[in-house]
Amino acid sequence: MKRFLVWFLLAAALAGLCGCTAQVSPPETAETETAAAVNTAPEAQPTTQVTEPSASESSLFLKVSAITLSVVGESEDVYLGLVPRELVTWESDDPSVVSVENGVLTANSVGTATIRATYRDQVAECTAGCLAETQEELDGLGFDILSQPKRIIPEVDLDEPCTYFDNAALVGDSIAYMMMQCESQGDYLGNLLFMTRGGTSLNGFVQHAKNICYRGVERNLEDAIAMSAVDRMYILIGSNDIASSPQRIRFFENWDIMLERIREKSPDVEIVMISNIPRYADPAKQGSTFRNYNSNVAEFNQKLRQYAADNGCMYLDLFSYIEDHCGRMAKTYKLDGYHLNQSGYFVWMKVLRYYAQYELEGGTLA
Repeated sequence: MKRFLVWFLLAAALAGLCGCTAQVSPPETAETETAAAVNTAPEAQPTTQVTEPSASESSLFLKVSAITLSVVGESEDVYLGLVPRELVTWESDDPSVVSVENGVLTANSVGTATIRATYRDQVAECTAGCLAETQEELDGLGFDILSQPKRIIPEVDLDEPCTYFDNAALVGDSIAYMMMQCESQGDYLGNLLFMTRGGTSLNGFVQHAKNICYRGVERNLEDAIAMSAVDRMYILIGSNDIASSPQRIRFFENWDIMLERIREKSPDVEIVMISNIPRYADPAKQGSTFRNYNSNVAEFNQKLRQYAADNGCMYLDLFSYIEDHCGRMAKTYKLDGYHLNQSGYFVWMKVLRYYAQYELEGGTLA
């Protein structure tokens, strides 16, 4: 039975898986005191070899099924793993448009190419394109083109049963709450436990001002996590913090406090920090406040990734699958500018399922 934790009901339910290191094997040496004096042959030198991956490391994962680079000269690494990239054969069917080297794409001209990664009998492909020769040309393409998603997650069959999240929780504000509404239509994430509350923030959790309703009682987040006994918590929180200058300043200080509280009561719980997502606005409404917010989100996501690594947490990049060519929420995923529509939430669920599969085969969220 799916467990739902919510504080209030929003209107209108929405209907958008989850490397081998180089090893040095020095030659064995025998101690020979007398032979050393007469044997003048040079000693064999150690050699460094890239070893073949084990069976559990043999899958090819690309980050995208399609990507459109914005301008000529732009590069992006689309390789996720698990085979060491230097053992993979990389090909572009049109390197004059987009070339590839060890999984890193570079836009060379406007057009579209197919990128192929091959290892043994495995093949992974993605479509890669480029929109414009220059920034000036890009700016002149028009809103309808620039507001399209920049990256597409590899396809995931959400109708396939999923048990990966059965002992996990998703924590967040109204963005996560509306994810629950969409997910509940098909239990696409199995028995994932939702711990959400509209209007809350990381600061609200720290100040115990807006907490979580668990088993019919409002509880502090750290207490709800402990009582649920989940093995892992995914958390997307920060949109309200980033929008507030005072809370933005205290954001990582508040994370220090929250992590300490959670780990004091649930020392073994795994914590996956999900990147915040950008906002959408029509061209006429894109004022400085809007632009500053999306710039702050991009900056804070970079800091959050490093913060997660420094503090023993995992990080999941959702932003990259939601943004358009101007760092906004892609138009096709927007509901009201802040929240995702059904298509956007299906993208989020596919990201969770795809990276879950990546973890199951030996990958690590970072």
